Amino acid sequence: MSRNPGLHRTAMLFVESWPSAAPDSAEISSQTYSAPHVIACSNASVLLELQRNDINMVVWCRVVPDIWHKTLANRSPSQTVFDMSGTPGELAEALTSRMMIKEFPPLILSDVAELSDLFSAITKSCPQRIRLEIGACNDTNFSVTPGTLRLVCCYGASDAEWCSSPDPETGIINALDPFAVAFIKGADDQGKACIHRICRTEHSKVNLGIYLVIDTVTG
Repeated sequence: MSRNPGLHRTAMLFVESWPSAAPDSAEISSQTYSAPHVIACSNASVLLELQRNDINMVVWCRVVPDIWHKTLANRSPSQTVFDMSGTPGELAEALTSRMMIKEFPPLILSDVAELSDLFSAITKSCPQRIRLEIGACNDTNFSVTPGTLRLVCCYGASDAEWCSSPDPETGIINALDPFAVAFIKGADDQGKACIHRICRTEHSKVNLGIYLVIDTVTG
């Protein structure tokens, strides 16, 4: 899904990936192999595909203005981690606090608030947990979405990956593009899900991105 954000701004990207046989396992048919079904498009209308029961992950491959790239490239380093659960209104109020504006670029905070509203609309106002952090964690393990739905977005640099197989040892590892928004469903009734991780894969990177994770909260 990699592309140059400065080129082909009017182009439409559409990718749909159906389950396929596991690599080097010809005896496993595409019907029994529980690979995730992923669909991606540069148009926000792709989010309507979340209504389909056969979809495990939807990626909105949006193209952002150049000012976003410049702002993130010139930001001051910060160790602040925002981790909060609540209603979209409570989260929006917290995101506009003086402390947050001091630690994170306002345009990113505004985008996070808008994505939180979008997530709320999709999940029918289910309580959310938002995590916003510069850099990424050091956990290299792949896992499934803990709740019903998860939103992942990496600003500036990508530290998010997902696997085309239930087994990362045999599957193809795909990186989520910077600024793309991934909606990853939890495991279905058959236990089928898209495994993914958020980790610092390149420890030598000078400009670490900001990563956002929004999860549904139950109970």
